[in-house]
Amino acid sequence: MTSQTDGSVELADGESASSILFEVLTAAVAQFPEALRDVQLPATQQAFRKDYPQCLPRFEAVRLASNQRLDIARHLVESTGKRLVWRVGNQELALPQRLEKRVDPLVLRRVETATGGWSPNLIYRGERWPATELADYADHLVSRNMITPAAGSALTWLQDNVLLDGRLHLTDRKIVVMGANAEMAASRSWLESGASVLWLDVAAPPLQWIDSAHPIGNLSWCESGADLLTQPNEILSTILAFADGDPVDLALYAYAPGQAREMRLTSSMSEIVNALPTALIRSITLLVSPTTPTQLNAEDLELMQARHKQRPSWEAGLDRLGLLGGWGGEQYHDSATTRTVVDIQGASYQAAQYLGKIQMAECWANFGQPAGEKPLPLRVSANTAAITRTRSLNHPVFAAAFGGAAALGVETFTPRQSRQVNGLLAVHDWLIPTPPVPGQIRVHGGIHTLPYPLSSALRIAAAIGFARSPRLLRGLVIGSR
Repeated sequence: MTSQTDGSVELADGESASSILFEVLTAAVAQFPEALRDVQLPATQQAFRKDYPQCLPRFEAVRLASNQRLDIARHLVESTGKRLVWRVGNQELALPQRLEKRVDPLVLRRVETATGGWSPNLIYRGERWPATELADYADHLVSRNMITPAAGSALTWLQDNVLLDGRLHLTDRKIVVMGANAEMAASRSWLESGASVLWLDVAAPPLQWIDSAHPIGNLSWCESGADLLTQPNEILSTILAFADGDPVDLALYAYAPGQAREMRLTSSMSEIVNALPTALIRSITLLVSPTTPTQLNAEDLELMQARHKQRPSWEAGLDRLGLLGGWGGEQYHDSATTRTVVDIQGASYQAAQYLGKIQMAECWANFGQPAGEKPLPLRVSANTAAITRTRSLNHPVFAAAFGGAAALGVETFTPRQSRQVNGLLAVHDWLIPTPPVPGQIRVHGGIHTLPYPLSSALRIAAAIGFARSPRLLRGLVIGSR
């Protein structure tokens, strides 16, 4: 076997992520003209680039209302997959075909030590909640409309069925974390639970984790790093070696902005999953952005209506002036989605989230791997994470909006809060007897029941934030130079 020395995962033919998003949606409308006749996509890519924050929620609402929703999802996934390639110079090869080439696994280092179990340390609005009060914590977040009732029930189930004296033990599991150094990845928590964790990231684990005197859990990693964009074959071989015939939990957290990396990384992780033997896949875990069009249920819409009726007078005044952008949900027949796309994040971000995560998760959960001869659904944890103050949101507008969001009933989470909550919810999805349904468990911080489009509310929240912290304006001016 050999090791690849050049090449990388790229968008085919030098296309942009926004053009791929437009082409894939347009192709789906052409393939399913009756089901998607009311989507009303713009005729040109240029118009779509301007209007995609409105187009994407509409497309998803129409898709969800169709009895062909799963067929459409599979078409979207297949069309997207054809537009991601392995490129060496001017030569392009389909990524699944490239992954058929066998290479040597990465050389790993390991530390192993027993742990006492993971005891989640939950903090909300300055108050600490011990793991023994997880159900009370869940009820509190549900009552404040920060998480869905399904998420609250999941946390309560963990306390009732899994935690022992407030600690979580996963000593029988092997967890592969792609993007293990991501701010949203619960890598440390799972190590503390006693699981064997394969760390796959361009960055090495923190030194204090791998200190031979005080290591944390059973951790394997490559000292020279693991790059999903240039080493997908090595990473696939490494996962196979780490599994050693045992099924593994696959956690897909890799993220990096710019140069369409969001879409390229997401596609690389998905194709690696699709190249694994089905018997080795115990579960697949990914996090969905709350700003991606997400299905709303009747309970969400009732909360949205209640929030609208109880709004303060200043908010109602802004709405009458047309400054809040209309209604917060995109409704089509009996289906509805969030209108939470924010154009400042870019079309590449939405392409990765909507095509690479939401549609891929739905296909995995219903059909399994695309190359399978017959449908063999996989266990998929695809939960929504709250807006989290990660480095990727280090922008003056976001900083101001975070400061003003509370006035509109929206809260943001710290990376630690998101890691703890979503790490627990992933474990719930791995262990609960009935396979989870992607999209039901959401930690949305209030934006999924906001009665206005998020992009409009964001501008108002930012204005409030700038008024409260004028120093943020300096960062906006400097950043625009």
